[in-house]
Formats: sequence, C-alpha cells, structure tokens
Amino acid sequence: MMGQGYGFGGFGMMGGGSLMMILLIAAVGFLVYLALKNQTPVHKDANVKAQPTVDSEALKIAKSRLASGEITVEEFEQIKKNLQ
Repeated sequence: MMGQGYGFGGFGMMGGGSLMMILLIAAVGFLVYLALKNQTPVHKDANVKAQPTVDSEALKIAKSRLASGEITVEEFEQIKKNLQ
C-alpha cells in the first residue's frame, strides 16, 4: 500500500513540483542571460569607434572648406595627409 514513502524519493508532490519550478526559473534566467550577453559589444573599443573622432570632424571641416573654395585641392590633400 501507499504510505509515507511514495512520490519522488519521499518529497511527495510538493517537493517534486518545487524542484521543477526552480529548474524552470533557472532555465528562463539562463536564456535571458544569453539574450543580453549577445547584445553587448564583443570588444571594449566598439563604443569608442562609433563616436566621431577629432580627425573625422577635422576632415569634415576641411571638406566643407574645399567645397566652399576657401582652400585648394593641394591644401586639402595636405590636411588629409596630416590627419592620417
């Protein structure tokens, strides 16, 4: 007959259900961790590269000065060479 020893190793229905609930929460937490981990940049310098640098801003200014006729093509090439 069924006595106190039935169920999952003596845990009964409540013990087994609690264990499954803990495993389910752990699995969902792990999936959330993986999803958030994939959204972060791989390299630490990835955010720095996305921001405009002083060189790119200076090159934009030089391009606009060339377009407006303030500097010649030779002067633009020299500025570009100096920035690199």
